[in-house]
Amino acid sequence: MIITALTALSAFCFAFLAIKLFKPIAVDVGLVDKPNARKHHEGQIPLIGGISIFAAVLAASLLWLPNTLELRMYLIASAMMVFIGALDDKFDLKVRIRIVGQIIIASLMIYGVGGYIASLGNLFGLGNIELGPLGIIFTYFAIIVVINAYNMVDGIDGLVGSLSLNTFTAIAVLFLMSGNSGYLTYPLILATATLPYLMFNLGYFKKYTKKIFMGDAGSMFIGLSVIWLLTIGTQGENASFRPVTALWICAIPLMDMLAIVMRRYRKGKSPFKPDRDHLHHILQRAGLSSRQTLLVISIASVVMSLIGVLGEYFQVPESIELALFVLMFILYNKYARHFSWKYDE
Repeated sequence: MIITALTALSAFCFAFLAIKLFKPIAVDVGLVDKPNARKHHEGQIPLIGGISIFAAVLAASLLWLPNTLELRMYLIASAMMVFIGALDDKFDLKVRIRIVGQIIIASLMIYGVGGYIASLGNLFGLGNIELGPLGIIFTYFAIIVVINAYNMVDGIDGLVGSLSLNTFTAIAVLFLMSGNSGYLTYPLILATATLPYLMFNLGYFKKYTKKIFMGDAGSMFIGLSVIWLLTIGTQGENASFRPVTALWICAIPLMDMLAIVMRRYRKGKSPFKPDRDHLHHILQRAGLSSRQTLLVISIASVVMSLIGVLGEYFQVPESIELALFVLMFILYNKYARHFSWKYDE
């Protein structure tokens, strides 16, 4: 436990130092976010949050963790993801280029380690659903969905940082509950490396430096890390938690993405075309401030994770957890669509 604590602490320190190091570089090379019709902020904000988190995870992992094939493949895939994300931040890549990059990275993770989502658990009370060869296709789909879910939810200060912190903490708790201490350090490193970004992004270090943003490099790296940890945690003979639990601990990004894609489809728009119909936009149009919106969504995310963790602890039947999740999404989509239309009138 001492080594785990030191690893987490070093990740925090590395992330803090990386922010200070990368900020002037980002300004010099133009890796900044500029205000436009969709982005209402003042000035040009350095897009270094994700790069600093990855740098901290990389440094802490190389310093403290065993040099396994699984870890090496994750770090290589993450480096590629951050690189593609940084290019997108700088040059605004076309959607198809980002998707191709994500498929290549997914291939590296699937074939580099030989691991994929082979089982969905006993979702319908009729026995475990084994995917067989279809598991590889499903894993590609899951990786792309989760990466883009965390990318699309990044819309107000602190949101993607808070949601990812909640997800990584929940995964750490699930590993701890299952006694799988071998993987416990992974989510802890990611959680503690995210904290400095969150503090800078929310303006807690104004005396040291101005605000920074996560950037696509960061949100896509976070999504990749989440699906990697969920695959590790839910698959294999010694799985730490059931696949249905994974839905609950990243529920808000998944629900928001699915709901927004459905609304865009009904409007005849591209699912990847940016707009202002996300949950945080709707709450703000309803009169909440950015901080109030962040608080409401963060609390909802924690509640969702608690449902998943408690369901795992008490071994609630997976079919019941899935039914409850679907019901929650139906209610969420109904009221999100209602308020979206109401405040657009």
